Amino acid sequence: MFKLSSEASLDGSITVENKFIVEYLPYADGDYVKVYLYGLSLAGRKSDSDDTVDRLCRRLDLDRATVDAAIDYWCEAGLMSRLGDDITYLSLRTARAKIKKYDVDLYREFNRQAQLYISARQIAPNEFNEYYALMEKLKIEWQAMTLVVKYCVDLKGDNVSSSYILAVARGLAQDGYRTYDEVESRLEEYGVYYNELKQLLSVLGGKKPDHEAFELYKKWLKTYKFSRDTILHAASYVKKGGIAVLDAKLTSYTELGLTTPTAIDSYEADRAEMYKFARAVNKELGVYYENSDPEINSFLRPWLDLGFEKKAIIALAKHCFMLGLKTLPDLDAVVRTYLAENILTAKGVEEKLNKEKRHDSAIEDIMKTIGLSGAVKAAYRAFYQNWSGVWGFSDEVISYAATLSVGKTFAYINGVLAAWKNCGVKSVDEAKAAGAKTEANNSDGGNVTERISADTLNSLFTQISGDDNE
Repeated sequence: MFKLSSEASLDGSITVENKFIVEYLPYADGDYVKVYLYGLSLAGRKSDSDDTVDRLCRRLDLDRATVDAAIDYWCEAGLMSRLGDDITYLSLRTARAKIKKYDVDLYREFNRQAQLYISARQIAPNEFNEYYALMEKLKIEWQAMTLVVKYCVDLKGDNVSSSYILAVARGLAQDGYRTYDEVESRLEEYGVYYNELKQLLSVLGGKKPDHEAFELYKKWLKTYKFSRDTILHAASYVKKGGIAVLDAKLTSYTELGLTTPTAIDSYEADRAEMYKFARAVNKELGVYYENSDPEINSFLRPWLDLGFEKKAIIALAKHCFMLGLKTLPDLDAVVRTYLAENILTAKGVEEKLNKEKRHDSAIEDIMKTIGLSGAVKAAYRAFYQNWSGVWGFSDEVISYAATLSVGKTFAYINGVLAAWKNCGVKSVDEAKAAGAKTEANNSDGGNVTERISADTLNSLFTQISGDDNE
């Protein structure tokens, strides 16, 4: 359980004080800082029963040994106290680091050499104590620690922070490098990589190699099994983000089984084409996505795998925009209707759309008759296709129905024609005979909305397709 001491509670230490940031944070390992801050948040949650060390391990994705080491570190610094599983945060105002005596004679030569390398500043006693504590805890020879100090100074300059030196030493020790010979051999391996890594980083923006870069480079070579040339080639595809983006790319290439420059080129060329395709589709739909990967994976690639031409999809996107359908799911619904009719090419899409527009002149006349202005809407085409292609009314009968619907809507005309269809009307004369009665029955038709959903439009497109084959 995490909790605040009475002094810490009074001091308001649930907030992170400047003293912690200035005097403690710069010298602590990054994981140790995460443990301190997350534990502090748990300590401040009075009603949270699950404030255990195990929960902290899960939330920070750290193993129990690392968390316990962090807690011990803060206890040594005087910022925590521990009794079993109870962790208490102490006031920074009254914090007193636990004084631990080290063998001065044992570390005298280490002190001399470390200060010789770190010549830009005076190493403080508490910094030396951190080196001693790490060496004793992880069984690192002081001669090996001296090599680590020199290595870090060579990478970062003689003003390198103690936290960086401690992190490098801790990483080497955790990998099993603790003696002078072991560390020397390991660092010599990094030296072999130096010129290669320097060339690689110049492609990525000219950053000087550091320990993290060496570790990544080793992973790419030893774990991922990439050749040096392949790694350098992959870097040419990184526009920004540096080595972190390159690591993400190489990890992705490994998962995809891309191990050669040729395979990577083919993949990147296809990816660039898909991004270009996505931009074209989105332009027609009138939408923008900062990241097109979800769109490509969930919609574009599946459509292409179904056999659609890219130009066909772009044409359908433009068609959807004209219908007022501006989302990818809307476009997907329309694409599925064309798939059902096996219309997969741009030419096929164009022919079908032209057929749907072939009654536009007659529709414009109807709009003029009933008093509607503006462009022909997809809903009007769908109505007309249903009247002509499905119900079988002639243009003359439809035009006559329009004369009975002045000041009304297409939905009103649809009601008139529906009544005539039920009466078996086929000619204008029969329509005139039934007209007065039909108009009376449809007296409330003007209140019927003309709004047609995407699903309705799509179903109408499918329903009336039989007329296209006549």
